[in-house]
Amino acid sequence: MGGAGFTYPSCGSGVFGVSGMKKIFAGLVAACCLFSGLLTACDKKTDGEIYVYAPDGAPALALAYAMYSDKKDDGVTYEVVNASTIETYLTYSNEQKNADLCVLPLNTASKLVGSGENYQLLGAVTHGNLYMLSTQSSQYSRGNLSSLVGKTVGVVQLQNVPGIVFKVILNDLGIPFCLLQNDDAVDPEKVNLRAVTPDQVAPTEGIDLFVAPEPAASVKAKKTALEFVGDLQELYGGERGYPQAVLVAKRSLIEKKGEFVDSFLKKVEDGEKWLETAETSAICSAISAHLTKGLTPSLTVDNLSREAIARSGVWFSSAQEGKAEINGILAKMIAVGGAASPVEEEFFAK
Repeated sequence: MGGAGFTYPSCGSGVFGVSGMKKIFAGLVAACCLFSGLLTACDKKTDGEIYVYAPDGAPALALAYAMYSDKKDDGVTYEVVNASTIETYLTYSNEQKNADLCVLPLNTASKLVGSGENYQLLGAVTHGNLYMLSTQSSQYSRGNLSSLVGKTVGVVQLQNVPGIVFKVILNDLGIPFCLLQNDDAVDPEKVNLRAVTPDQVAPTEGIDLFVAPEPAASVKAKKTALEFVGDLQELYGGERGYPQAVLVAKRSLIEKKGEFVDSFLKKVEDGEKWLETAETSAICSAISAHLTKGLTPSLTVDNLSREAIARSGVWFSSAQEGKAEINGILAKMIAVGGAASPVEEEFFAK
């Protein structure tokens, strides 16, 4: 996912084996199933109805209040979808079947709709939910992050936002890093980054600490010997994190139904306060009630704590308010080979 001409520093090389081929085959089967499901979902769209999509997980929290207060006859349909498929809701071949409003990672939005031609950015709805976990209690700050040199960090979604943001932080501080693949040897002069799945976030020989998102990070800290040892939002250096998940809308919706868009954004803004006091059961129910059919909810009353909500960085900043910050982090993402693109002025809704 590196940018043109950029090659990630690697600690070695690897080849696909039988296990790798099996994973590829399994992935193709899963992709076919997901695609079939997407076609079915798109075919359900009704003329005149406004469709709102968000990925499951922390981004869905940003719309939890809007979904909680949803009225069945208000002409708005919400759907919480598998995070790995969210971009497909902006790229359907028939433009009429694409999302009217969509929450997705900033970097993905920059690649897909950064021209501002068909969609515009309304604002950022989450501002970072990434944390470092380890069995060691030493806390990491910008002043001592270089002590990770020679250690191995397991990163959930290394090629996506968690990995990109962590690379941005290391790059800002001039700390060298490389990517471990398969059985690569640890480089004693760099921070060694290894891709891990959420299930692999547990005390593991050969991995010194992990980078994982909330609310899953809290679950791991509760169920294993791992502890919170670093806050990527503070490490990034911003006062309140960085724009992570954003809300985009069709230009045609903004131009033709401006009053609706304003009222919708009011619900999104009110959602921050609602999350502070709402029962977790109400939050989880609101999201679960709008899940894609067959999708298992990632947020439940058993794993969504008050602390996890607070660490999920859910608050709204408008497109114009956050323009400089958004352009800044996109430039940093591109600099480390992240999957992001510069955006046009027209991308930012007025």
